[in-house]
Amino acid sequence: MDLKRVLDIVEEEVVDGDEEELASPDAKRRRTLLNSSSMQEAIGAQYMQKHLPKLEPFLRRVVQEEVHNVLIRHIDSAHRLPLQLKTSSKRYKLQFQGNLPQTLFTGNRVEAENKQPLRIVLTDAVNNQLITSGPLSSMKVELLVLDGDFNADERLEHTEKEFSESIVFEREGKRPLLSGEVVIVLEKGVASVRDISFTDNSSWIRSRKFRLGARMSRASSIEERVQEAVSNPFLVKDHRGEVYKKHHPPALADDVWRLEKIGKDGVFHKKLADFGIHTVQDFLRNLVMDQYGLRGLLGSGMSNKMWESTVEHARECVLDDKLYSYCSGHGIILLFNCIHEIIGVVVGSNCFSVNALTATQKALVVKLQQDAYKFPSRIVEFKVQSQSADQSPTAPVPPGPASTQMPGLPPQGGEANPQPQDHGLLPLHDAALGLEDVLHQHHRRHHSEPWITDGFDATRDPFDMLQFSGSSQPCGLLLSSTGARL
Repeated sequence: MDLKRVLDIVEEEVVDGDEEELASPDAKRRRTLLNSSSMQEAIGAQYMQKHLPKLEPFLRRVVQEEVHNVLIRHIDSAHRLPLQLKTSSKRYKLQFQGNLPQTLFTGNRVEAENKQPLRIVLTDAVNNQLITSGPLSSMKVELLVLDGDFNADERLEHTEKEFSESIVFEREGKRPLLSGEVVIVLEKGVASVRDISFTDNSSWIRSRKFRLGARMSRASSIEERVQEAVSNPFLVKDHRGEVYKKHHPPALADDVWRLEKIGKDGVFHKKLADFGIHTVQDFLRNLVMDQYGLRGLLGSGMSNKMWESTVEHARECVLDDKLYSYCSGHGIILLFNCIHEIIGVVVGSNCFSVNALTATQKALVVKLQQDAYKFPSRIVEFKVQSQSADQSPTAPVPPGPASTQMPGLPPQGGEANPQPQDHGLLPLHDAALGLEDVLHQHHRRHHSEPWITDGFDATRDPFDMLQFSGSSQPCGLLLSSTGARL
């Protein structure tokens, strides 16, 4: 019984029973003293003591009815699953194989991640084995759109009623949410979702996300309970938004606004463009060469959290196998990958990985690396001529401002000025030639500054060929970190 109605009835009985008492002179005198708080409390307590016995039966009955209803609902839900299990000899379930992307676009074919076909399989709910025979293995399956909040707790099971109540239908005046082949047929318990697409975005429902659902076609007459399939939640955006889609992972040649937190034609995009950063590769190169300068360029408008998100997304980029070089002017060539991370050193006709260098040599390489980063336009693509059995190791000569030949290289075959071969490749000097002699010749011819920096012994070459006789490899045999042959 409704509690408000009960209290109204009790109040009527109380007023009817006390009408004569309230009309007495004593009652009138008591009402004149109601302005006293203590008197009000006393009257209230006396009133409750007098009328509580009348309220108690009604309250008790209401509480008993409510408790009874709660217990009935609890017992019904607790025993529903065991009862269902007892009524069927087998339990089956449909499942999606593979996850859908986090974002889909209207009009585009629905596919699993990595552009793989989305498949539906029929399995045994107990042992998860594929059902390849029997009537169920060749039944029709219906594809539906579900609310993104359905099964948010990722329960293993749900009821048919819960599934049906979560189906999302099209908005008024719109086409059905799914178009295409919305009914597919199992073949040996497996079916592929080949040609369906969304006609409307998901922004108009509360969760702002959809799920894809699959159930046995209602036209099929089956006795067994087959649990419906439910996909992961995903956003559906209008097709025109695909133009601004972020790529995962991004490509080196992608526009820089493809990175997270950088909007096309937005403030950050314009700042980067003004600084000559147009692609993801440009962004990564600047991140390697001057991380703090790049961070300062974007300014305080980009929070640290946004910056971390952008950098993390950029580092998902798959690098190519191209190599780049910087000729230091001291007979040493630094080797970089495609985003200008240093990966090796060429000294004479030998290549050295950074890990093979001593602490002194690494310190020198760091100084040369910093010089290279000051002149990024001098970091050019590095090409290597393949080494055969009857050829000497060869290495490239990056074009420099003064000469296309590596400084200090003596001519071969008596030629005073050897001409570059294909791709700008020149034979290196004989490995037996001391590096000190090469550097001395280069200094005498070009009057360059000594390459020995403060903190190094000017009388000894940190890259003396004899020191690396056991740790170097001929050019053409050393592999870069990305697998490219040097």
